[in-house]
Amino acid sequence: MPMTDQQYDRRRAVTARRREQVRHLVRSVGVELPDGDQVPFFVEPTPGRFRRNPALKAVDVTDDQLRTLQVDAEVPAKIPPGGLPTDTLRHLIDIGLKGGEDM
Repeated sequence: MPMTDQQYDRRRAVTARRREQVRHLVRSVGVELPDGDQVPFFVEPTPGRFRRNPALKAVDVTDDQLRTLQVDAEVPAKIPPGGLPTDTLRHLIDIGLKGGEDM
């Protein structure tokens, strides 16, 4: 059964919303530096293109330093009040470093 235009448009909207929520989660990955400052793990030179923050070039980031940052987003993802678990933050780092057209 072929998809109608309305179904196709709805599916595209859902996909775009999910993509923006993943971008929001990747933007929320942060690192606490030894001096207590929290900086984002990624910079986003263009929408959907992430690269490691140059300020962290000389920093060997450990799991203990990972934090969830509060960042604004047009389509925010749901983030627990206590922040994201370390495993999730690590997974988001992998997603951000792999990049690709899907972001």
